[in-house]
Parts: sequence; C-alpha cells; structure tokens
Amino acid sequence: MYDRERLATLSAVVEEGGFDAAAARLSITPSAVSQRIKALERQARRILVRRTRPCVATEEGAALLRLARQIAVLEGEVEAGFGSADTAGTHLPIAVNADSVTHWFLSAVVPLAARHGVRLDLHVDDEQYTAALLREGSVVGAVTTSSAPVQGCAVRPLGATRYRPVAARPVYDRWFAGRDPAEAFPLAPRVDFGSKDVLQTRFVRGLTRQPCTGPAHRVPAADGYHEAIRAGLGWGMFTDGPAREAAAAGRLVLLDAERHLDVPLYWQHWKLSTTVLDALTESVCAAAATILVPPAR
Repeated sequence: MYDRERLATLSAVVEEGGFDAAAARLSITPSAVSQRIKALERQARRILVRRTRPCVATEEGAALLRLARQIAVLEGEVEAGFGSADTAGTHLPIAVNADSVTHWFLSAVVPLAARHGVRLDLHVDDEQYTAALLREGSVVGAVTTSSAPVQGCAVRPLGATRYRPVAARPVYDRWFAGRDPAEAFPLAPRVDFGSKDVLQTRFVRGLTRQPCTGPAHRVPAADGYHEAIRAGLGWGMFTDGPAREAAAAGRLVLLDAERHLDVPLYWQHWKLSTTVLDALTESVCAAAATILVPPAR
C-alpha cells in the first residue's frame, strides 16, 4: 500500500518541476519533500524521479504518478459528494493539439471547469504525440491521432480535422500561378508549426509523391503561425473553416480547391468513471461534433 501523502508529493514534484516548488505548493519544507520521495523510492525499489530541471518521472514513476492522480480525482469526487470539498485544487491535466485548442476544445473544458471547480492544466503538443503523455501518466485524457488504446485507457472517435492549403496572394503569384501543383508545392516556401508538424509534407507527398525541398519556416505559436501565412512567409495548411473564410474574403488564396487533408482525432481517457471525468468525455465529444468532420462509419 502506497502512502497517499507520498504519492501526492510525487505528483507535486512532477507538476511543479522541482522539489522547492513542490514544497511551496504543499506548505512543507524541501527537506520533507525529499524525504517523502526517497521513502517512496525505497518502497518501490525504483528511482521514480529524475533530478533534472525540470524534474520528470521515470518510467516506473509514471505508473505511480497515474495512481496519485487517480486517487486525487477520486478523493475530490467523494469530498464533493459530501459538500465539503475545496474542488478548486482538483488537478485535471489534459493533452491536446494546438489547432483543437484554437478552434473547439476550450468550448468543451471552460464550462466544465466552471461547473465542477476543477483546475485545468492543458499540455499542448502535436496530435501525433499527445498519447505519449497518457502513457507517462502525465494526463487524464488526450486528443490524439492514435486509435489504439493506451493501457488502462478507453477511446472515443471524435471526427477529423480537415485542412486546406492556403497562401497570401504574393506567394501564390510567385510560386503557384499558372504552374502544375506537382511542380509548385515541393519547391515553394512553406510554414511549419514546429519540428513535429508534418501536415504540409504529408499533403505534398499525397498530391505529388515528391518530398518538399523548398525552404521550411517554423512558427510554433497558433496566432503567429496564421499571421505568418497571411504575411506571405510561405504557404501552409489552415483548418477548413478559416481557410474557406479567408479565401472568400480575399485575404488568402486556396491553393487547391478540391483537395484537402483529413486528420482523424480520438479522445483517449482513463478507464475511471467519476462525475468529472465522465462529464469531461461527454463535453469533449459534444464540442468536437460541432466542428470536426464526422467519424467514418
């Protein structure tokens, strides 16, 4: 049986990124934090925390981190049922991709946070990598491209984000006007969201069967990415609604009116039924249904 205080301390160290910050959050001394973590490691006979900056859980620590967070959620649920909980401290870490945050995810979780008094902690990463945070025990749920359930998790299909290629008029005139797309796309400068963003290269390979050889600019901020496209830094992929709206208003040019790239998304979450987690799943699925392309049948 693992001590609840020690598990909560492990969670605090990982969430806050260090022993001193965890001590401040728990209102104890850094020495007490260190003693609790060492006692937990002796019991587990494993190193659970890498003493780096920030501190991170080891693979073995991730399993206990998940247990710690599940206990915290369950305790909050019980206390709320007694009407005696200060639920503002209930921590709800969730992994989600940037486009979902920008276009629909907040409409699902903001009302949930207000209704249940939970403390949201959004981990924003590329949708191909968010499932890894579930495996690490870092989050209770994730919007991901993976349909294969992480151990201990359930999966719900959300639909697909539809992307379309767009560019500012000067980029279109310089690289695309009057040219075969198979020649233009691989050579034209593009804007990637970051090193993990492969949407542009996936679209080009699907269309031309060729790799992208043109300059690749990186702008890893949602607003900044869209602004870079509008400013003419290069072409990129916008979600369907904003792409068509910008093209209709003459602010951008749709580089291919027929072709698009659909990225299926799934909601993976702990197999733990509580009022808050069940409400989170239903809220996420309902919000996704209003904007994503319906899941394939």
